[in-house]
Amino acid sequence: MRPPLRATPLPGGRSNLTYELCDADGRVFVLRRPALPVGAGNQVPIPATLAPPAPGVGRGDVRREYQVIRALFQAHGRGGRVPVAEPYLLCQDVSVIGAPFFVTAKVPGIVFCRAKQAATLSPAQSRSLAHGLIDTLAALHLLDVRATGLADFARTDQFLIRQVDRWDRLHAASASREVPKLSRLAAGLRAGVPAGDRVAILHGDYRLENVVVSTTTPGRIAAVLDWEAATLGDPLADLGLLLTFWEGAGAPAKPIASAHTCNRGFPSVRQMAERYNVKTGLDLSRIGWYVALNHYRVAGLLEALHYRTLHGLPVAPGLEHAGSWVADLVDSGLAALRDEF
Repeated sequence: MRPPLRATPLPGGRSNLTYELCDADGRVFVLRRPALPVGAGNQVPIPATLAPPAPGVGRGDVRREYQVIRALFQAHGRGGRVPVAEPYLLCQDVSVIGAPFFVTAKVPGIVFCRAKQAATLSPAQSRSLAHGLIDTLAALHLLDVRATGLADFARTDQFLIRQVDRWDRLHAASASREVPKLSRLAAGLRAGVPAGDRVAILHGDYRLENVVVSTTTPGRIAAVLDWEAATLGDPLADLGLLLTFWEGAGAPAKPIASAHTCNRGFPSVRQMAERYNVKTGLDLSRIGWYVALNHYRVAGLLEALHYRTLHGLPVAPGLEHAGSWVADLVDSGLAALRDEF
């Protein structure tokens, strides 16, 4: 890079912030850094699970995000089965920009983060895009964890029980009202935890908004973005989250999905699961439980947003009324436990 550098914020990215960097030669890169801290003068109580994490711990740990991107790129390169942006550097010296950060290449393509983008696709393009999305997830879960050098990336014992515990804690920390049937969903999840002894690399937030789609090859995923929630565990937890955000042609639009997939050509939720099954050979007889778990997870995140709104804290545009979606999510989670989704 040759200075001066120009930084432009990019949308998305969960809690880590993303910027496009352009240097004096016109070359373009991407920089990722942790979220900005809550101002010291803010007196509104914030649950511990919503507060910025300590450096190097949990959310906002750019070192771990860089580690998984680097491992996947080194294992398979730019055009690998699980494509990622080429990683250039990790800087943990906070004196440079005030926080640790990493820099990658900027992958050309389209990020479908608005409903009107998906609406422009033909039925054939929609189907191709959906297949590329599910096939890339299947490819991720089929990677040899040890061969990629990520065998020690995260704990793998009692993964599903720890997931239930984690979202229990989030609900408890952000509780500001009674949510009908929430306790029933939590109890149903805890009573039916699958054995879940499979271990794969998980993206942690895999959905249409978090991939770059090629503009030259229809349906090809050019890069998977936003690896800050990556971990090791049961691959069906990743699939369950994708299906939670998915709609399918003719299905009602879900308010939690910004890049709506209910237009002609998009496969149904069941068809997406069936394609994953064909690609991986994994038993999906309990997939309803994983879908229910992710409804519980997303409901917790929305309750946290409701908590912030209630206390006058800022939330992302369009999410000011996210708390009104929670009741339907809980009902859908209970339906998924009955294998109705």
